[in-house]
Amino acid sequence: MRTIVPTIGRAGAAAAAAAVVCGLAAVPPVGAADPPQGARALTVRHAAPDANRVVDTVLRSERYDYQRQNWRVREAEGLPRWLRLRKGRLTGTAPRLGTWRVTLDERGVRKQRGEVRRTTLVVKAVTQRAAPGTVLVTRGMDGRPANGGSGGAVVSGDGSTVLFSSSATNLVAGTPQPDVSRLYVWDTATRRVALLHPEAWAQVRGISRDGRRVLLQLTAGLFLLDRADGSLTQVAPRDVGAALTEDGLRVLYQDRGNELDSPAPRLIEWTVATGATRTVVPDVGTQTFAGMSGDGRHAVMVGPDGSVLLDTTTGAVRDLGRLGVELGTTFRVEVSDDGRLVSVLGSGLAGGSGHGGDPVGGVHDTVLGTSRGPSRGNQGAAITADGGHYAVATARRPLRVVDTLTGTRTSPFTARPGGEQDGVSLSDDVTRVAYSSDAHDLLRGTRRGVANVFLWDAAR
Repeated sequence: MRTIVPTIGRAGAAAAAAAVVCGLAAVPPVGAADPPQGARALTVRHAAPDANRVVDTVLRSERYDYQRQNWRVREAEGLPRWLRLRKGRLTGTAPRLGTWRVTLDERGVRKQRGEVRRTTLVVKAVTQRAAPGTVLVTRGMDGRPANGGSGGAVVSGDGSTVLFSSSATNLVAGTPQPDVSRLYVWDTATRRVALLHPEAWAQVRGISRDGRRVLLQLTAGLFLLDRADGSLTQVAPRDVGAALTEDGLRVLYQDRGNELDSPAPRLIEWTVATGATRTVVPDVGTQTFAGMSGDGRHAVMVGPDGSVLLDTTTGAVRDLGRLGVELGTTFRVEVSDDGRLVSVLGSGLAGGSGHGGDPVGGVHDTVLGTSRGPSRGNQGAAITADGGHYAVATARRPLRVVDTLTGTRTSPFTARPGGEQDGVSLSDDVTRVAYSSDAHDLLRGTRRGVANVFLWDAAR
């Protein structure tokens, strides 16, 4: 079962911030005269080339642009014939595969005004990094990639449907305004994008295996959308956590937060056919419902001191220890049908000054009590319904799908892409992998620093 809160990828913003590199303050030569009293001193920072090294990739015959935030190029040494220096930036089209090394003199503007630095730029012209069978989901009406950030990709269990959020304005006609995230749906049969719901910042809480029913969190409450007839049915006026069974027939949700006043927060099951509800847990205490298995039997409850796995049939509780999202935020939690594997995506303990906490994404073995790889700092994690495969999107290495039993790894990339992956989702038979990435060298036409959603069909 997929419990989802789509988020637009963070990778593009992180890459832009990392690009601003400051060197060390220059020291005046011995014997240099002091500036006249009252004169304005200019601080000049000048980094050695190796201290400020940038490695970029570009697809052969694709346009390349180099310009870093708050910096402009003044001079370039070793510039290849296909690159041109114009108005402080480098532009050109790579004619062949190869590697070029250029030394740049850059001057600061805006926040870096008055500073200079030297940069070693290594440009590599490469072939497409996406493996065969990869499709760009976020392709606009004009055939070009989305003109705004996209992320939160979720593929249905049968692999027929991909849900995602995007701030782009060229995906469907009549998009009212930019910089507002909306939910979209992509059909693998037609390969077309459609608006899932017009409300801005709506959230997806779950999707049925066939992609027909989608559980939505809207301003007016929790709703179940039937894509077959377009009907929208209210499940509850509000919820704290919610999930949809993989058959699309039942909803599990928590009706209140960790409130001290009565009535106590409950875990409730709602049936689609009758609209009837039953109380699964009359008082969840200080815990919060985060996600469940596709059959609705195993539920993850996150508390301030640790998390537990609840068997909704027998009432048995298994201690999971700390998943990393306690006292933080949970975006998406998946549980295998046997209850053994739990994938978690969220953030850790929030910090000060508006810091929302470090990202947490990992897969935990509830039987062994261990994590399958590090969780802190990861941007995505997913498992299949049977627990036979899992995937974790890390900042240190390309996305890989792992066979739980044998440890065999497959990847949707032929080589490491020039960007980061933000989120991942697997179909039940693991033949289709949906993910978002801000890499510009996956497929032709994708823009540098703008996250797109991709679907890899491993069977093709």
